[in-house]
Amino acid sequence: MSSAISPSCYRSLSLDSIRLLRLLPHKDKNAPIQCQLVDYSLQESDQRMHLYDALSYVWGDPDNPRSIYIGEHDLPVTRNLHAALSRLRNFSLERIIWVDAICIDQTNTKEKEQQIQIMAKIYSQANRVLVWLGEAADNSDQALEEIRATRGKATNSLNNKTIQPVVLTLLQRHWFQRIWVRE
Repeated sequence: MSSAISPSCYRSLSLDSIRLLRLLPHKDKNAPIQCQLVDYSLQESDQRMHLYDALSYVWGDPDNPRSIYIGEHDLPVTRNLHAALSRLRNFSLERIIWVDAICIDQTNTKEKEQQIQIMAKIYSQANRVLVWLGEAADNSDQALEEIRATRGKATNSLNNKTIQPVVLTLLQRHWFQRIWVRE
């Protein structure tokens, strides 16, 4: 596991194709993150079940990246993405995910432009969209639990003086500030 990932690790994509990340399982949650990239045709997927989840997250600070491994190639990713992948990795089953920072060759401007054009399709054809808000902090787990508990119910609990600041702090996270989330 020594060579840094290079553009040659990314095969060129046909139109309406994407790469998916196969997140390999590991029993040790602290073990290095091992992955594989596989090509996937969005056009052909119209006839079958969509076998991937799409990850929505904030890239985060590019300083002090963490490593994941695509085959034997080292790929530096932000700490936020590394934390998300660590949480999503199962101990015994592989997980198939589309995640922009990895599935799009970030060194290839033409590919990035083409993939950005089909991002709505990528997200809409996913089995589900997973949202990573970041690690638990500032009682965010309590805020999420309160939101879950009040879903679909008429309640005044979100007006509670102790709960309201916690929920407001959660809603101030960077993920909620992105333009497509706010619209």
